Amino acid sequence: APDARVLASLDRARALPSDGRFLVVGAGSQRLLMFDDGRLRDSMRVIVGKPGSQTPMIASVIHYATFNPYWNVPADLVRKTIAPNVLRYGKGYLADRSYELLSGFGDNPSVLSPSDVDWQAVVDGRETIRVRQLPREDNAMGEVKFGLTNGRGIFLHDTPNKELFDKSQRTFSSGCVRLEDAPRLARWLLGREPADYAGLAEHHVRLPRSVPIYITYLTATEQAGEVPFTDDIYGRDDAWQARVAAR
Repeated sequence: APDARVLASLDRARALPSDGRFLVVGAGSQRLLMFDDGRLRDSMRVIVGKPGSQTPMIASVIHYATFNPYWNVPADLVRKTIAPNVLRYGKGYLADRSYELLSGFGDNPSVLSPSDVDWQAVVDGRETIRVRQLPREDNAMGEVKFGLTNGRGIFLHDTPNKELFDKSQRTFSSGCVRLEDAPRLARWLLGREPADYAGLAEHHVRLPRSVPIYITYLTATEQAGEVPFTDDIYGRDDAWQARVAAR
């Protein structure tokens, strides 16, 4: 009988183009593939979302690279991690990690003092506060990130924690895609060596031409006439099979 992983992967692969310049992120294989003229040119390992915070399937476009990005800390991490640590270790916890507090999520927020925040209320979920980490060597976004239009807040980015790429299963993120070699991807997208943007925070550089990106989930692929499988880490193939059976 046909393997469900093969059928599910074939169904998802229909969304991929047959030629042109584009990127494919495989959440199942945890790899990024770079195609030009429909041919695979390069690839690298990536880290994707944990089973509890899965990287979704997305078809989008990358228009620019952002060098020396801020890290806007997700609200749940502010409540679960940052606020408790401020209460435990004091306000120096924020300064040691270059965290900045902002009044809101608009374009021109004001910077707040840690003393202006009721941190216990943040822990309890009664108040929210925007926290971002300034660009620096251990910023969670690393040197560069690549935004793509989607309604889930998903993007590709560098990371200072390179040791996780040695793991065979790389499901450690909250949904975004961490890149093994973000500068290499930047060179491929820009078609040149990036300039030195030291000292320029959140500096956007437009790509010479926008590049489509497909974040997909293939648990079966093809290599030299063989069909290697990867683990169904998100349990999507069983759900796919159930939908087909229902039809």
